[in-house]
Amino acid sequence: MLRVLRHYLPIRKALLIASETVLLTLSLWAWTSAHLWSPSAGVLGAMASMVPENYTAAAALSKCFWSSLILAVVAQVAVAFNELYDVRISGSRYNRASRFVESAGSALMLVLFATWLAHIWRLSSILEFPPLTLGQKVQALIFALLSGFLLLYLWRGFFHWLLRRANFAERVLVLGSGRVAHQLAREMIERPDAGFEVVALVQEGEVDDLTRTRPGGGQRGIPALSAETDLDTVAQRQDGTTIDTRSLVVAPLAGTAVLEPATAVPGNGNGHGQHAPRLQQIAEAKSIDLIAVAIQDRRKNLPTEELLECRLAGIAVREQEALYEQITGRIAIESLRPSYLIFNEGFSRQPWNELGKRLLDVSVSLLVLLLTWPLMLFTAIAVRLDSAGPILFSQERVGRDNRNFTLYKFRSMRADAEKLSGPVWATADDPRITRVGRFIRRTRLDELPQLFNVLSGDMSMVGPRPERPHFVADLAARIPYFGQRHIVKPGLTGWAQINYRYGSTFEDAVQKLQYDLFYIKNQSLLFDVSILFNTVKTVILRKGT
Repeated sequence: MLRVLRHYLPIRKALLIASETVLLTLSLWAWTSAHLWSPSAGVLGAMASMVPENYTAAAALSKCFWSSLILAVVAQVAVAFNELYDVRISGSRYNRASRFVESAGSALMLVLFATWLAHIWRLSSILEFPPLTLGQKVQALIFALLSGFLLLYLWRGFFHWLLRRANFAERVLVLGSGRVAHQLAREMIERPDAGFEVVALVQEGEVDDLTRTRPGGGQRGIPALSAETDLDTVAQRQDGTTIDTRSLVVAPLAGTAVLEPATAVPGNGNGHGQHAPRLQQIAEAKSIDLIAVAIQDRRKNLPTEELLECRLAGIAVREQEALYEQITGRIAIESLRPSYLIFNEGFSRQPWNELGKRLLDVSVSLLVLLLTWPLMLFTAIAVRLDSAGPILFSQERVGRDNRNFTLYKFRSMRADAEKLSGPVWATADDPRITRVGRFIRRTRLDELPQLFNVLSGDMSMVGPRPERPHFVADLAARIPYFGQRHIVKPGLTGWAQINYRYGSTFEDAVQKLQYDLFYIKNQSLLFDVSILFNTVKTVILRKGT
């Protein structure tokens, strides 16, 4: 994976995005600059008389190229909205064909709209194709995008064929055979776009922690999230087939050290050969690029000398926590050691970052209010006419540094929803939800009043979802690290919301906390902008929570 501003980008996705930017740019440039390769006298005269800037043929070609690059990126926004940069979705021929048609139509509208805005607002310094008129630009762009998307579709087929033929993935040997090791192996198998191929799991001892761990007996009070069944070790490949990760387990290491040398390696210069350590022998025999240490009890079972030998032999060694975080976008709290949080980078709170985040919150919330106030007005009227009770629903929530604040939403339930039950989580088909409430919850219109919470400073646009004090007290007592989610402001949207379904159980709270901790650890303005973009996509496609 590539590391960009503390965030990991799969190499496959980076190559796909970069290559398609080039192809789209070239297609747009070819169509919009065709008149400049052998310009007629009329074209040269038109460029010379352009106001406010006169163009030579070379300058016009350059301007067309940079304008084509801008529009190529705009078109790729439509591709991203249709999730065609998810290699797992793009790898399916049916999904690829149907989504490419949708993307082409959306891209065409976006590009033409951007060109029209540039023409109306006279933004020729940013976007211009000299000396074409607006009608000529539209005609050239339509043909350019149609041919460009046809080219992209053909390229996608070749790209995925190339991925299948050329293995770009790092070959990984997982040191460990317990629950954590099998969980890591499953994630690598089910997420091939991450760029890792699990080759084998090395059993860490005579009795591994998969056989010792029972449901309800996890680390520091966290119950195991699934029962001890085949589902713990069965992974689904991208082609639909399955594999049991237990079939990847190789011979155990003896105790805390790898003691059984099997082959001799070249001499050390004094006439004597030396035996290769067992772990190094396994790694070299299987052409391993990376060893992931996933041993549950490292004080007793960690083969330090053998790992050092592998590291000095040029084989990378990483902790399973870091690899799991990189692959999944969440921090696995079930097996998390405090030292990983203490000594790892992240969780920084810089004044300039805080100021930038606040400016982003205010500007985005004001923009959304400006765009959605008519919807808010109609929603308020609909809520009032649908059922008795107030239009706005207010509730106490826990904010940053455990300070309570009042959160506002459009009321989507009966006014007496918790009169008999007390505080309870809402469910998907909750009978307390009103008719209008069901619609505004599905379309997220009920969340819009929280923009005023953002403007007041109680919330941010992006962050963990705020919970009620009753639930916070219960979850903090049962889940380690739950209190860490309150070191930042809660958000209207967040990393957990766009990656995980609506949660109404203890297990859902554990899963969402893993995403929240990942966000807090890697928080940045770029990450916030990415989450906001994906939130818009989630709302439009009606996915997620």
